[in-house]
Amino acid sequence: MASKSTDPARRNVPVLASQSILSQVAWTLGSPSIVLPFLAVSLELPMFLAGALVSIRMVGSMISDVFFARSIAAQARKKRGIALTEIGIGGCLLMALLIAATGSVSLTAIAFVIAFFMIGLIEESQSLMLSDLLGDHLKSKSRMVIRYLQLGAGGLCAIGLVLLIHEITKEYPPFSRHSAVIAASVVFFLFSALCILGMAEIAPDESGNGKPKGAGRQSLQNIISGIVSMFEQPWFRRYMALRLPLVVVSLSVPFFALIAAEAHHNSAKGLTAMIISSASGYLVSAPLWQLVNMKSHRTVMVAGNLLVAVTGIVLLAFHYAGIDHEVHLHAIALFVVSVATTGISSARQLYFLDVAPKEQRIQGAAAIKSICRLAAVALSAILAAVAHMHEVAAAIVFIVLASIWAAFSCYRIAKPQKASESQA
Repeated sequence: MASKSTDPARRNVPVLASQSILSQVAWTLGSPSIVLPFLAVSLELPMFLAGALVSIRMVGSMISDVFFARSIAAQARKKRGIALTEIGIGGCLLMALLIAATGSVSLTAIAFVIAFFMIGLIEESQSLMLSDLLGDHLKSKSRMVIRYLQLGAGGLCAIGLVLLIHEITKEYPPFSRHSAVIAASVVFFLFSALCILGMAEIAPDESGNGKPKGAGRQSLQNIISGIVSMFEQPWFRRYMALRLPLVVVSLSVPFFALIAAEAHHNSAKGLTAMIISSASGYLVSAPLWQLVNMKSHRTVMVAGNLLVAVTGIVLLAFHYAGIDHEVHLHAIALFVVSVATTGISSARQLYFLDVAPKEQRIQGAAAIKSICRLAAVALSAILAAVAHMHEVAAAIVFIVLASIWAAFSCYRIAKPQKASESQA
């Protein structure tokens, strides 16, 4: 009986590791934060739309989270559902690409809105199904190994592949170069879908871990009342005072990518440099911030926010001096903010676990997620409007100011956690 249960588990580790690497390559090459805005700007779509695509994607994620994701994630077998979501995301990218090839700006704008909305809708369901699947079939150590392989091997593969595509297509016009990168992303989404079908999935009744279907489903009224009740808790109010400025900081990657696209969308190496810098940022951030996080979550959050602020100030200085035409400047800026935002994200999640009472963690996490998503939708729409009416640099000014305020908030609110406390 022991071998029967361990053999599928051993087989699943390489299968899920391969799937996570393939999926990471696909997401890097078809990044909704970097690659698609680059394509949107090169197709001369309105700057408001290029910036508002972030909001549209988040609206899709919110709708999925509230109305669909929990019931989908409660399905007994999830690998087919995850495979379908990978195919669905690849299909959204392909649809946007094919319509963009017609040359119609209005049709392309509609296609991009639909694609971003559907990607947000699908990825939220996928995230819940995948986390549940990994929790049911892998041990903690295996999950950690797969996560680092995903960031490391996936990032390296994406860098190598985008360099190869660049060499093959560097003489082609911008749309052809960008299309080749997105087409490669679609292929890797398909590979990822096929790969996960190879795992041995144990149904809940076989493993004894059955969950009642729809157990996590809540009405909209219950969600709102749950959020309101959480504000009665002092720890929650303090955490939200720290968390809300970080919403603006989290928008730095798409808007730094947008200012790079504005300057370099016709460059033969613009998109390649942006993909390499963001992939390298995620590659470096995992081991870097893990070491600092073990000492102090507050240090990571403060340092990350200051990195975003300083990088933005330097980029704005070069921009307003008229000497920001070098693609490497924007690539370095995107690398730094990718490293910074990844560190902030992991540190604030760990800090939440430190301050939230055990009995209020689930309700508190749900409330924070809902509030921050609504705030992100509104703020990204405002920044998109600012970028459209003035220039993207004006949105970067706002992000810099918010980053400085976020660093101050994190320093004042986040109390340093002793090693013994964080491990308790």
